[in-house]
Amino acid sequence: MILFMHPAHKLFTKTFVVPAPLSRMSSFTSSLQSLFSCRYLLMGLVYTCVFHAFWLVSSEFETVTATVSWYLPAGIRLAAFLVCPYRAWPALVIAEKLVFFALFSPGAALDESAFMSGSYGWLIVHLVLSPGAVMVCVWLFRKYNRRPFFDNVNSVMSFLLSGVTLSALLGLIFLGRRAIENSEFRDIFWPVWFDFILGDFVGILVLTPIIIILLQSKLTTIRSKPLLLLTLLWVTTLFSVILSFRSGLDFTYQLKYIAILPALYLSYRFGLHGGALATLLIGLTAFVASLNSGGSPLEHQFYIVAMSITVLILGAAVEQSQQMTDQLLAANQEMKEKNRLLQEAINDIQALSNQLVATQEAERKRLSRDLHDDFGHRIVDLQLQLGLVASRMPAQNNSLSTITFKLDELYSAMKQSIGRLRPAGIDTLPLEHVLRNSDTLKSMQRSGIHCQLHSQGTPPSLSDEVRINIYRIIQEALSNIAKHAGATAVEIDITYAEEAIHIEVTDNGIGLTQTQPKPSSLGLISMRERARFIGAQLTIDSGQQQGTRVIIDLPLTV
Repeated sequence: MILFMHPAHKLFTKTFVVPAPLSRMSSFTSSLQSLFSCRYLLMGLVYTCVFHAFWLVSSEFETVTATVSWYLPAGIRLAAFLVCPYRAWPALVIAEKLVFFALFSPGAALDESAFMSGSYGWLIVHLVLSPGAVMVCVWLFRKYNRRPFFDNVNSVMSFLLSGVTLSALLGLIFLGRRAIENSEFRDIFWPVWFDFILGDFVGILVLTPIIIILLQSKLTTIRSKPLLLLTLLWVTTLFSVILSFRSGLDFTYQLKYIAILPALYLSYRFGLHGGALATLLIGLTAFVASLNSGGSPLEHQFYIVAMSITVLILGAAVEQSQQMTDQLLAANQEMKEKNRLLQEAINDIQALSNQLVATQEAERKRLSRDLHDDFGHRIVDLQLQLGLVASRMPAQNNSLSTITFKLDELYSAMKQSIGRLRPAGIDTLPLEHVLRNSDTLKSMQRSGIHCQLHSQGTPPSLSDEVRINIYRIIQEALSNIAKHAGATAVEIDITYAEEAIHIEVTDNGIGLTQTQPKPSSLGLISMRERARFIGAQLTIDSGQQQGTRVIIDLPLTV
């Protein structure tokens, strides 16, 4: 069924086109809806709950005397912005700030006036500058580093640089605002800023790698038994140290140094996963050590930073090395497969070449037999008939003699053609006898090339294929000498031994030059194909102005 629209209908529809401002408003509304979808709001809710929970844990840690100063929410924040899509960032920021106001506003659950200045500078720092610094640093990291993160040394180094830069920027933003508003704080600004950087950076090192690994991997390596056993053993050791400390035995100072070898082993053995897990366990070890000893917090901070950087770089290097090994193995496997296919193609071509050589010789043999048995007998019969006619018609002897002479020439030409197709005696006589009576050798001698043929040993029994192909190789070598070498002497040496037949064709010509047949010429290709077909080795030895030597070695066991 075909529907037709009246032109008036078109005019009617044109009058209801949505104006451009309304279209842009609709697009803006759709963008807002996509930014604050249920999925992104759920991400923001989970993030802010975890963020503030770790904030409270970090605050409790700070109440412990001489404990390590680490700000765990910094690691949660960086990990969340690294793994969440860009569209989820507004939801993360808004959720974090709303929960912050809900917790710390006057009269709220955690009424902390120290965290709520209320000044315009405070609002700008917390609502604009600090989220902006986080998003810029993370955006730059994600721009130049593809997922999965931390799987190579460059990615780890970029992460470390981004962590230090972000900690320094946030320290400048938060503490700079206080220094501007409080002149007394300016005297202690730099030491506090340094402590701020260390605290944030420690939190980033302890939590961000393990969170990233857990979220972006399939956890197959995390669930491996050796890794779980080592982790269980490490945690058990920490509990044992705590119990021993309460019993009066203090091993907390030695604990940090004993943990170095297991941390390095985790990174070396399990690569990226082991390194990320080692950073978390190093943080727990430093916390246990600081909880039971009176060491300086700065000492524990530098211990965490130094060990975490070491195990992360080692784990990334091991992971990168494993990836390169896997890629190399895959490339080798692909190359083996291509070599196999290439070898199959070569075998097919060689089989086809062998079949062509065999078919060519069979066809030549058939043609030579047909010429000899059919045309040869017919010419002989004509010669006999002409002889009878000549005896009965003496007056026509001159004409008959001319015809007889032409028939003799025809018969000689046919015998030469038969010889080129299938040399006489090739199936019964020794090879040297066939060569001596060949037209090729006789033609060279008529051209002024002195030919010598020597043979040693007893000729073995050879198949027809081997005999004819050896003959064809020598024939092609002699033909090349006659055409290109400019030689005056040729020597053919045939040696029959028990294990092999050794044949050398040597000339005193100009040798192979750029004007001579190239290794890819049809004649040389034919020689090599025939040699390979019968299992012989063909060698062509030549030097400029030193002649050429063609060597054929045929093992008799082939």
